[in-house]
Amino acid sequence: MDESEERRTELSGFLRSRRARLTPQQVGMAPGVRRRTPGLRREELALLAGVGVTWYTWLEQGRDIHPSPEVLASLARTLRLDRAETAYLFRLAGSHPMDGEVSAPAEVPAPLLRLMHAQWPAPAWVMDANWDLRAWNPGADALFGLEGRPPEECNMAWVVFGNAVHRRRVDHWEEHARHFLAQLRSAYAERGGEATAVGRHLGRMIQHVRGEHPEADRWLDEHQVAERSGAEKVVRHEGLGELRIDQHVLLAAEGLQLIVMAPRDERTAQRLRLLAPTAVAVRA
Repeated sequence: MDESEERRTELSGFLRSRRARLTPQQVGMAPGVRRRTPGLRREELALLAGVGVTWYTWLEQGRDIHPSPEVLASLARTLRLDRAETAYLFRLAGSHPMDGEVSAPAEVPAPLLRLMHAQWPAPAWVMDANWDLRAWNPGADALFGLEGRPPEECNMAWVVFGNAVHRRRVDHWEEHARHFLAQLRSAYAERGGEATAVGRHLGRMIQHVRGEHPEADRWLDEHQVAERSGAEKVVRHEGLGELRIDQHVLLAAEGLQLIVMAPRDERTAQRLRLLAPTAVAVRA
């Protein structure tokens, strides 16, 4: 399957999943009778979006057609997509500028490293466009056990799914893991999918998670997408107790991101100081 076929297959699944979650009542239609499947019928969606039923059926079947931006915008409104979902729809349909040509820099810039270490006692790390972890402070190492890990495990997929200890510590882990997959899927489309090196790297990460973790395989088939954003987390550390965290995502140049697990209260701040008692000297 070439890149365009794969993109059309993803578009087909995405449209079906979003149509299935809309009920007739939500769009002001009578529910009717003899509905064998959830959600709107194709002909109902086409009518509401102002497009032909046959044309929409072809689009949902993954045929090689090219919808205009105006038609995509109408579909997004009808399907009640949020901003991340709308951007994802446009990218899958090949009608959105792709920010996919960024490549991971050879070195993390020194100012960004200084900013990362300045976050102590909050755990912090730098992630590149490949979602690989490029640098971390002692707090992040103490929390995740990153030092000495092979390169293929130093990525966010391993932190979320492969790190069994951290999985047990995070309250509502499934909710956070689902959100991570939605962000990863969105990043894959944003970076150009199979048409770019970064997109292919993220695609391999998605396939690896599918293959290694059955729950991720099921959740990915739901076609959820979300923008990269922060989150509130509660981590129950076996030695330190409850850590109440605000996780922030700060965007930097060359596709780099600084992720900071900032304490939400003074008790958490004190406990994080015990997690990594000494701040590292700022590197030039």
